[in-house]
Amino acid sequence: MTKLRNMSATAVSFRWLPTVLLVLFVTISCSSAVEPRSGVTLLVTNGTCQGGNCDSLRVLGFPGNQPLTPGGFWSLDLGLITASEACFTLPRTAAFHVIGVRPDGTRDTTTFTWTSAKSLALGAQPPSSSQFQANPSTGAFVPASAAGWQITVPGGSQATPSSACTP
Repeated sequence: MTKLRNMSATAVSFRWLPTVLLVLFVTISCSSAVEPRSGVTLLVTNGTCQGGNCDSLRVLGFPGNQPLTPGGFWSLDLGLITASEACFTLPRTAAFHVIGVRPDGTRDTTTFTWTSAKSLALGAQPPSSSQFQANPSTGAFVPASAAGWQITVPGGSQATPSSACTP
């Protein structure tokens, strides 16, 4: 009789095993391997430089969570590069607000939040160009997955991890 009771207790504990494994799997699947990080830098090389002369370029970051808006892509203005190289510090987080108006006249605001743990693509354009027409020209990367990055713009290149630069 004692053997039967021990076997029954073992069967009951194994009955919950699939549920426990499922909960563990879902928890691991939903958690990010990368957390948002402050102080991530981007070393940008100005690909327009020839014979000591460089065009000025506005460097823009395009978050991967783009809403569909008539105003074009949402972008982060990272800064202006006027020399052969510049170092920018990427923000830890940014928010984009889409403000609509309901039929009753009240505002309807949707906020899109980006963090350095989410993908970002880059683009560059002359500072006199409208940002409404700006779009990314590089592949996406996740800034928080390295302390620093480097890239040459303009162009369709990919940002690569590097040591942090000093802005």
